Amino acid sequence: MVPVPIIIAERRREILVHVRDLQHAVEETIFVGAAHRLGLFAELNRQPDTAHGLARRMGFDRRVTGVLLEALVEMGYCTASDGVYSVTGDTARSLVDVEGAGYEGHFWNFLLYLINPWRSLPYVLKNGKPDESSFAGISMYDFIMGMDSPWKKKIAPEIVDACLKQCPHAGTAADIGGAPGTIAMEFARRGVRTIVYDLPESIAVTRQKLSLVPEIDIQTGDATTALPTGSYDIAFLGNICHGQSPEDNAAIMLRCHDHLNEGGLIAVFDNLRGESYRGATLALHMVTQSTRGDIYSRGEYFDWLSQAGFRELSVLQLSDPAWQLVLGKKLAVKPARPQY
Repeated sequence: MVPVPIIIAERRREILVHVRDLQHAVEETIFVGAAHRLGLFAELNRQPDTAHGLARRMGFDRRVTGVLLEALVEMGYCTASDGVYSVTGDTARSLVDVEGAGYEGHFWNFLLYLINPWRSLPYVLKNGKPDESSFAGISMYDFIMGMDSPWKKKIAPEIVDACLKQCPHAGTAADIGGAPGTIAMEFARRGVRTIVYDLPESIAVTRQKLSLVPEIDIQTGDATTALPTGSYDIAFLGNICHGQSPEDNAAIMLRCHDHLNEGGLIAVFDNLRGESYRGATLALHMVTQSTRGDIYSRGEYFDWLSQAGFRELSVLQLSDPAWQLVLGKKLAVKPARPQY
């Protein structure tokens, strides 16, 4: 039997390691994110240089530039040889090559913004609503582009596979809240004509890119008041429900049922409370930014869907355990349901 003092000492060491890991994560998020936002990695990728040369080119203080570059080498984002700094291959892929499949720069910029709402938790706890002053500095461009991130592109084929397995006859789909275009592009690649529907300011970010895809149609609007015109075989709700109130979610699903063809499918991609390993934390994230947003359970989704008239309800656990896909079918028989 291990003596209690030894167990306590080991636990203290574990806590210390955890705290140090937290410190390193915060340092990396802020310092690397700021360097990226300033264009430092792009400039070094274009032309490796000394600290003095880079400071002169970018209008930075020489001493501080040297300190930052040394730290970026220590964190693995840059390398140094004979006093000349350059970016690593991984850094170029994730923070420089904007057109590359591994680019994460937009999401990193959005992550820097998120720090302010997260820090407003004391205000939210006292007032029960977000501190709108913490929203300053948000970039709709970085938010929308950041949602079209490598992890989302990786999981998109799995999501579309699941939808088409449930609705193999699908020829049309509506990607509601789909301005990033990740899922719509995958549906289009499979020959499914897809409406991308989102707020005007969100669509403005990706309209040019999406308009180049013949199988994609673009409509603007607010899903809490209306859905895309016409009828479709699949209604896809991706990362939209956690930003809405229970009442709005129920109404959105009722509208989806009204617009779907018989035999059509609704698919909700989100984190389920009690099933996603990040669900409760994301709920905390939402309350700092959305007046009524939250993370909802399987039971809540099933209630909204069944009241809207959907049947054959199921939940698919995706390969990334943070995410689930809630599915429901529109059958020929239309049961009585409440109005919202």
